[in-house]
Amino acid sequence: MKLKITSNICKLMDIGNRGCLFGGRMLCWLDEAAAIYAMEITQCRDLVTYRLAETVFKHPVQHNDVLEFFGDNPRPGRCSLTFDLYVMVNERECLRTECTFVAVDESGRKKTIDWRKSRLSQ
Repeated sequence: MKLKITSNICKLMDIGNRGCLFGGRMLCWLDEAAAIYAMEITQCRDLVTYRLAETVFKHPVQHNDVLEFFGDNPRPGRCSLTFDLYVMVNERECLRTECTFVAVDESGRKKTIDWRKSRLSQ
């Protein structure tokens, strides 16, 4: 289920010492976009980041570039959702990774996701 999640603009405050987007800022945006996608698909708000797989920056992001974040290929588990997350800049993929989010209860223990309420059941 391919879904555009959000967009960000690369501002001067996001630039590192080499004149390109600071990688840490990109990771922050990735985690936020991934959380939005996971909550949208599962219709569950009790999710935490479990894993961001290898993250390869395919080309630099410059000042004023607009980054578009997409989620795709959701794979449900009993307590988790794994999916692909990628970022496009000027219609070019600049990053792709795989994410896993886990549903937790008030004590931080894994809990079952009710997939009947999810967007995957629609």
